[in-house]
Amino acid sequence: MTNIDTVRGVVGKRGYKDNPVYREAMIQMRFETFTDDDVAFFEAHYLTSKDVFSRNQILYAFVLTCPDRDLKDFFLAAFKKERHVDMRLVALRGYTHYASEEEVIPLMTKLSDIIKKLPAHTRYPYQEYEMLRSQFGLPYLVAHYGYACFIQASEQLNAQYDAMPDECKGFFTLDAQGLHIQLLPPAEAKERLGKLFG
Repeated sequence: MTNIDTVRGVVGKRGYKDNPVYREAMIQMRFETFTDDDVAFFEAHYLTSKDVFSRNQILYAFVLTCPDRDLKDFFLAAFKKERHVDMRLVALRGYTHYASEEEVIPLMTKLSDIIKKLPAHTRYPYQEYEMLRSQFGLPYLVAHYGYACFIQASEQLNAQYDAMPDECKGFFTLDAQGLHIQLLPPAEAKERLGKLFG
């Protein structure tokens, strides 16, 4: 049984969102092949789910495994729907595969404005910065498309990141598949966070 089959088999069952089998299968399904029926199922699941974790994993899976499907409208709707800046960037990455540079620019401009405001809403938005700066984030868009809007956003993001205290940096990153990589031992991370927010 594939991870996709596992997820499809438990969605809708009582307590499925907290089921560790479901959660692990959602993460791992990004490495599997989606049929047209799977894509339709997960599009519908995304649109009806209030669970941020589930929506996030669907975005990652579609970005990585479904470039031959026409998901332009899906990714545009996801960009507009999501409130988390990292999820918006994942949706934008998916949308960029299908869209022209002219279509991408206004979305990246909007996202850049949100990134600029991060320090006003969160004292040290280190988690958002690490996700946006990861291999899966803006550096991917800069390397693969080279659009000026991506380069400018990356420069802005790096300037904001550099302005933070060093204690805020290097907790984790995301690899090329969007998987979380812990960079600090738990004890050191806890000590740093205590100094920053204690």
